[in-house]
Amino acid sequence: MPVDQVAPTINMSKLLRQLGHRTGQSRKVVFYREPIYGKDSYGVENTTVVVDEIVVPEVQAYIRTQISKDFVIQKGGGNIVGSALIYLPRLNTLKNFPNLDQDNNIYFNEIEGWDKIIDKDRVVYSVPTSGEAGWTASAGSLVSDGESVDTTFTGNGNVTYTTTAKNTLEADRLQFQIYGSGGVQLNNTRVYHGNTTSGTLDINNTNFALTDNTWLTVDVPFLSGTASGSIYQGGSRASVTFTPAASFDYEDDFRTFRIEYSADSGDTLKIRNIKYYKSTEWSVHSVRDYTDEYMCLECVRTAGKRDSRRRAYA
Repeated sequence: MPVDQVAPTINMSKLLRQLGHRTGQSRKVVFYREPIYGKDSYGVENTTVVVDEIVVPEVQAYIRTQISKDFVIQKGGGNIVGSALIYLPRLNTLKNFPNLDQDNNIYFNEIEGWDKIIDKDRVVYSVPTSGEAGWTASAGSLVSDGESVDTTFTGNGNVTYTTTAKNTLEADRLQFQIYGSGGVQLNNTRVYHGNTTSGTLDINNTNFALTDNTWLTVDVPFLSGTASGSIYQGGSRASVTFTPAASFDYEDDFRTFRIEYSADSGDTLKIRNIKYYKSTEWSVHSVRDYTDEYMCLECVRTAGKRDSRRRAYA
C-alpha cells in the first residue's frame, strides 16, 4: 500500500447484516444492563432503584462460540457454563441506537463489565402470524399478509390468538413485534396458560402509545411471579408490571396470546414474530475496543440446572 494511502476501515454494521443472511452466527440479540440501586448512609445497597435497567432488543452481533456448554457439578446442583467472543459495531454506532443515544439515555456511556448480551438458545414455541387461523379481533377486521396479522379497528378492544395446549416449559423469555398506525395505545399483553379463562399473566403497560408507523420489539422475561420490567421505545422507558393470576402457572401449557388496546376507528395494528424462547445469557468480562471499527467482547455464560431436572421438578 502506498505510504500516503490510509487503509479503509471496516463497516461492521453492514458486515454483520450481510453475515446474518449467510450464517446463523450473526444475529440480533438483546443488550441488557441491570438497574443501579441506591445506598444507605453506610454505603450498603438498598432496594431503591436510582437508574432503571436498560433493555435494547435488535442489536446485531456476531457470536463466535468457544465453549457452548460445559457441564459442571456444584454443591447447589449442576451448572452449565461457556465462553464466547461477541463482535459488536463500534461504540459511536451503538450510541446511534435510540435507546443508547446520549440525548435520550445519559446513563449509557460505554460497554461495561457484567453487561449482558441475551441470545436465543432456541425458540420453544412461535405463535403463527402467517395466516388468520386461530386469530380473532373483538372490534375490527383481521387479515394476514403472510408475515404479520393486520387489524383495522372500529374502536377499543383486543386481538387474540387461541390454540390447543402447547408446551412452553423450557422458555424463559417472550418476544414479539408490534406496529401501530393512527395513535394506537398498547394497554396490556396477556398470555393464558392451563386454560383460556383464568390462568393469565398480565404484562401491564396501560396507555403506552405506539410510535406511528414504526415496528417496536418487545422482549421481556417469562416469569412465574409478580415483578417489574421495561419496554424502551425511541429512548423512552415504559415501566411494565408482570401480574399473574392466582391460578397462573408457567409450567402449564400455553393456550392464548392477547393484545389489549385503545384505538379510534380506522387505526391499524400489526403483530408478528411472537416467540417463547429459551435464552443464552452472556456476561461481559472484558472489552477489546477497536475504536474506528468494532468492539470484541469476551463473554462467559452461566445457566441453571439442566432441562431434564427442571422438568422433573416442575
